[in-house]
Amino acid sequence: MTNTEAKQYPIDWVLAKIAARPDALATLRRGVGRSLEEAPGSWPYVMEVVGDNRFREEAAHVVLGLFALHHQSQDPGSMNRPGWGFGRACRALKRRRAAGGLSDDGVERRFRSAVGADSLPALATHLRGLVTMLRGEDLPLDYRQLYWDLSAWRAPERRDRVALRWARDYFSSRTGDQSEEEAS
Repeated sequence: MTNTEAKQYPIDWVLAKIAARPDALATLRRGVGRSLEEAPGSWPYVMEVVGDNRFREEAAHVVLGLFALHHQSQDPGSMNRPGWGFGRACRALKRRRAAGGLSDDGVERRFRSAVGADSLPALATHLRGLVTMLRGEDLPLDYRQLYWDLSAWRAPERRDRVALRWARDYFSSRTGDQSEEEAS
C-alpha cells in the first residue's frame, strides 16, 4: 500500500498494522460487545481510523473488534478480502454449511436480523455471531467496505440502501461462483 492510499483509507493502514500484532488483536477483541466508552484499549486504533470524525467512531470500534475476532488463530490479514461484502460472505457461509451437511437456518436467521437492525449496537450483536461463523468456515470479509457500511448505518435512508445491497448479494441466484469456492 502506498502512502497516498494509506492517507486516503486509514482503515486499510490500521487493519494491516493490527493484523500483525497479536497484542493489538487481543486488546480489540476485549472491546467486542462493549461500547466505545467501555473499551479504552481500542481508542488509539479507533482514533487512527477516524481522525477528527466523531460520527464514525462507533463504526470503527465495531469493525476493528470484529476484525480482531475474525482473525483469532488465523494468518495475519487473511480474513480481510476486498470484494467480499457482508451479503456475499453470508451467502458463501450458508452454502458452505449446507454443503457440509450442517443446518444453514442459523445463517439465514442471523442475516435477516442483521439487515433489520435499527441501530449500530443491535447490528453489532448480530454481526458478531456471523463473523464467528465466518471464522469457523475460513471465509473472508471486506473490512474496509464493512467500515463504510457501518458508518452509514446511523442514517435511516443510507442504512436502507446498505441493507438492500447486502440482501441483493445474499439472495443472489448466482450458483457455482468459482470465487466463493476459492475463498479459503
